[in-house]
Amino acid sequence: MYKKILAFLLLGFLVIGAASASDFKINEGFEPVTEYFSVNNETGMTICTWDYGDEMVQTYLENSSDYKIVLGDNNTYNTTEKTTSEISDLMSVLKNESINLTHGVLEIAECEGNQYIFYAYIEKGSSDDWKTCYDELMKFNENNNIKPIADAI
Repeated sequence: MYKKILAFLLLGFLVIGAASASDFKINEGFEPVTEYFSVNNETGMTICTWDYGDEMVQTYLENSSDYKIVLGDNNTYNTTEKTTSEISDLMSVLKNESINLTHGVLEIAECEGNQYIFYAYIEKGSSDDWKTCYDELMKFNENNNIKPIADAI
């Protein structure tokens, strides 16, 4: 009888699996800020883990006037987002500073029959940060034994 109960409980845990994006293992050095956002204060990088859905697709997988997404390496996508106002941009130009942009790398992955969006980004960065974000996202994939979906967008 005890064996049947133990087997039932074990099967129940296996069926539950990765119930949501917040269940994935975050990389070393990152601390959870919310259920879906984790930050590395040393590098200034954020890793987001979201369940795939229409709202996420409209926000992160479509180009807009302030957000650009292009194909990157290994079925990932490089992103650039303008996160400042026109006045802030003008002040930056007048001070001979660069305009603040967020650079990141995102992917769509499938795990246990569910799809997720994973996004690593650095605010106020440069295009050099794409490589850093890509490397961190690949560590995340390795930690969770997942691979990006080919041609996801």
